[in-house]
Parts: sequence; C-alpha cells; structure tokens
Amino acid sequence: MFTKEQAKAKMQDFIDFQNNLFIWNDGYNPEIVIYEDLTQEKDFGWIFYWQVKNVKEDYSNVIVGNGPIIIEKKTLDMYEMGTGLDPEEYIKMYLKDKNQLAKLEKDDDGVWDIVNLD
Repeated sequence: MFTKEQAKAKMQDFIDFQNNLFIWNDGYNPEIVIYEDLTQEKDFGWIFYWQVKNVKEDYSNVIVGNGPIIIEKKTLDMYEMGTGLDPEEYIKMYLKDKNQLAKLEKDDDGVWDIVNLD
C-alpha cells in the first residue's frame, strides 16, 4: 500500500507537467494547483481535484475538461474522471470497471498520456 503523501507527490508531478504544457504552448502561466481541501480518501485510493490557483475568486483563467484524478492505494495508478457527470457517477464507473476511465501514465520522455483508450 502506498501513502497519501506518495499519491500526492505523483499528482504534483502530473500538475507540474500540466503547468509546463501551458507555458510551452501559449507562453501563459496559469499556476495549476491541487485543491487540497477537496481531496477525498476512499478505500481504493484518493481523488485529487486540480485547477488554476485562484479559480474560486477569478473565473477568467479557468481550465475546462480537467476531471478529478483517482490515484489507487495499491498501485499508484492514475485514472482521470470526466467532467460531464457528477464525480460519484465516475466513482461508480471506476468501481465497476476502472478501464472505463482514462488511465494516465508518464512515459520515458516525461510526457503524461492516456494509455488505455483506443
């Protein structure tokens, strides 16, 4: 079993990658962060929510399509929940068949990508 700190470190690596993508693509630095107050612990792992730092005060820089991320306790595997349904619906999908969600992995070049969707 992995710890919450290990899961958070993996999530932070993903966030750092996302922050760099915006800088590379637009010259824009949105300062994406983990919303720690929204993090949920479940029997299977943790659910991390992420967004630009001050989105609660300023919606002008919001990122769309960034679903919460499930990180498993047993494996540290990462699964991205969508944004079209309530998070509880995605949790049900994960529990029924986690391959219904996009699995994220970092490749040898440091790029995070979806690895289980055709």
